[in-house]
Amino acid sequence: MRYLIIFDKEVNTKNALCFLHIPKTGGKTLWNLFEKQEKNILVWHSEYFKPLPYTFFTMLRDPADRIMSTYYYIKRYKRDPLHKQVREMTLEDFIGYMCNENIVNKRYNSKNDLRNIRYRTVNLATRYLSGGDPDNIEKAKNNLNRYFSLVGITESYFESVFLMQKEFNLKFTQLIKINETKNRPKVEEISKKIIQKIIEINKHDSELYLLAKKLFYEKLNALSADEKIELNNWKNNVV
Repeated sequence: MRYLIIFDKEVNTKNALCFLHIPKTGGKTLWNLFEKQEKNILVWHSEYFKPLPYTFFTMLRDPADRIMSTYYYIKRYKRDPLHKQVREMTLEDFIGYMCNENIVNKRYNSKNDLRNIRYRTVNLATRYLSGGDPDNIEKAKNNLNRYFSLVGITESYFESVFLMQKEFNLKFTQLIKINETKNRPKVEEISKKIIQKIIEINKHDSELYLLAKKLFYEKLNALSADEKIELNNWKNNVV
């Protein structure tokens, strides 16, 4: 039997495993892992959350780090629709555009429309988890609490993937990071003024990230002593 990753579709299968892929959270690496599994896995990358009878999981990332990664990715990846316009932008210019509240925060039809900077950065996780509204933080938090069997954290990537393996009976024998934005400054190396602007404009995503971390560490800390040893051994062997 051939197994598939099924992108941005719905299936008539109760408890189907569905990964809600919020951009720039390490999802492409997971795609590579999913392809090697002996089960079909739904990946919603262009779809927002809907309360269907699936087994949902996702990854969240520190909003400041996600936006820094988005900027450097667009700036360096020539095939990105915004590359030509962003490649000469300073980080300050990019953040200034992101913070321009005169631009409606929505997906614009043309992918090379510069206004999509706001769509791709401002409260994006809240948009995905609420079902499309970047300002509906309460709905996003409720959905995360109620419908998601697991939420991983990009900053604890190996631990997140290990929990996926345990939770969903998957088998990951090698982890090779894909689509990683390399040679970019760390958040700690960026001016505090810029980071503060990112946090302020992404207040909903910041709140959602705190909830995600709480749920993640509850799962991680609930591992037995033997499972923690298994995690450490797995981390040493999977790279």
